Amino acid sequence: MAEPKAGLALSVTDLIVLAPGGRRLAEVAALQVAPGSSVAIRGPSGAGKTTLLHALSGLVRPASGGVVWGETDLATLSDTALTRFRRDRIGLIFQDFLLFEELGALDNAAIATAFLPRAQRSALRHRAGEWLERLGLGQDGARRADSFSGGERQRIAVARALANDPPVILADEPTASLDRANADRLAEDLAALSRDTGRTLVVVTHDMTLAARLDRVLTMAEGRIVEDTHE
Repeated sequence: MAEPKAGLALSVTDLIVLAPGGRRLAEVAALQVAPGSSVAIRGPSGAGKTTLLHALSGLVRPASGGVVWGETDLATLSDTALTRFRRDRIGLIFQDFLLFEELGALDNAAIATAFLPRAQRSALRHRAGEWLERLGLGQDGARRADSFSGGERQRIAVARALANDPPVILADEPTASLDRANADRLAEDLAALSRDTGRTLVVVTHDMTLAARLDRVLTMAEGRIVEDTHE
């Protein structure tokens, strides 16, 4: 497997995210994350965790403030450039997997080839296969997604997020749909991805077993970070 891209530093300053009606969903005065470190974001439902994660990925544009990955300020990017940045630099893992049920594991993991120039497709598909192998599904690339267990489906989603070799991984409740054994296995997989490959990892989670494996835990309440605990 090719050497991974180095993780990116994150800097958040005076961030405010509003609902369409003007209600404040998240407010973060300052947040710094070192490149290659791993961070869990926890808190009760409605605390603003997923809203913050979406702002970090550029899926939501804040009303004010800045989100800077490395030297790239997301606020300065056009919609097209933001989509390109997210595709090239950020691997997203969703709680509900978002797989195409009728496609095989490899086709799902390599789905981004549909948006790439022909010359780049083979390399991405090869990396997707490598990640399936690393995550224990290398022999099952042709099996339809709907034939896998919940834990296996989430590992396909992880392979998809990593197929383009992103320096940043953002995950939203990745263990929520899994039983304890599969949740523990995925928690170790995610922690190892940051620890062993130098990627920056930010995970929204209620799972304290997962949070305990990461370098740092941020606790949110009412849209704000109220506690910052380092390992």
